[in-house]
Amino acid sequence: MQRIYLCIVMCLVFTAPLQAQDFLNHVTGGVGAGFTFPLGTIGDHAKNGFNFVASGGPRFNRRLSLTLDFSLHYMDLKHFLESPVTNVALSLGSEVRIWSLTVNPGYEFIKREQFSSYATGGYGLYNRQLLLAAPGLIPAAVCDQFWNICVGTPNAPVTGDFGIYKGGYNFGGGVTFTPHIKFFVETRYHHMFTPKAATTIVPLTFGIRW
Repeated sequence: MQRIYLCIVMCLVFTAPLQAQDFLNHVTGGVGAGFTFPLGTIGDHAKNGFNFVASGGPRFNRRLSLTLDFSLHYMDLKHFLESPVTNVALSLGSEVRIWSLTVNPGYEFIKREQFSSYATGGYGLYNRQLLLAAPGLIPAAVCDQFWNICVGTPNAPVTGDFGIYKGGYNFGGGVTFTPHIKFFVETRYHHMFTPKAATTIVPLTFGIRW
């Protein structure tokens, strides 16, 4: 009986890594961080910033996968919302935050042991949040067409967090290095369907994926 128990234990010990390896062959994921560059109209309103990304999902075969991607971007604002009375830039110290949750199929074109390249793209939900610093009372209402907001009324305090939810899409690609847990460099184009003008950014991200 002891020999039977011993055989069962040994089988479990040796098959568990194989099952784990088989599971990892059918999933993919990654995390990373890097720089975000605003384009178009938002490039006139925001400075270069930084980003964080995370993704995960099933791998259908050696080349094709589907992931749920989360990305978060922070960019400091350039001077705007200038008071018409005092000429003080009310946006000093403010920033814009953009996050997205998108579904993205991906395909690996070149797949070798030490190097691979891939393309990806998809559609999902985007949120753009304007995080204003609060400089206190302002002498007059101030409006900005791109953000589609008016801040305050005469002698009213500036309030922050002006947010909008819209759909959007992204596409891009990257390269990975070393097998199994891989280091990657990736760039994408993000397009959010915001009023007045689209919000467009290009992040450059570095991280690990498997």
